[in-house]
Amino acid sequence: MRTLAKDDNAVSLSIGFILTFSITILVLVTILSSFYTLMDQAEQKVMRDEFEIHGNDIAVKITTIDTIAGAAMRSGSDIGELRYELSLPDKIAGKQYLIEFSNTTNDIIFSSEERDETRVKIPYSTDGTTLLSTTLYSSTGEYQIIYNPDANTIEIS
Repeated sequence: MRTLAKDDNAVSLSIGFILTFSITILVLVTILSSFYTLMDQAEQKVMRDEFEIHGNDIAVKITTIDTIAGAAMRSGSDIGELRYELSLPDKIAGKQYLIEFSNTTNDIIFSSEERDETRVKIPYSTDGTTLLSTTLYSSTGEYQIIYNPDANTIEIS
């Protein structure tokens, strides 16, 4: 008959199982953490790329309105109201975003979730008109870029 007090066989098996299980869990957590980090980086890159595309489109429209208004004024023509329809998606990469128009820095600033990783600045240029500073939220989706000839301003609403 064996005495259990002096039997060391079970101890090494239990310790081996616990160590193997712990190492497996650590490796699994590390792999999942890396996967989520890569997914987050890919999402941020998609957001920045989409923000740059939409921002450049808006900057071109602002510059076009400024050019048309400037050419008309230099030729002595009267200008009525100029208007562009601006359609933007409600969400980019599954997230809502906001667009700030700054007439002090001449930048269009896209951001989402107030994260620096997703913040994009796109410069725009106007010669004789002033773009009114404003902030747009993506939940609206449909906007207008309007030139007001009386005040010589461009407003986005």
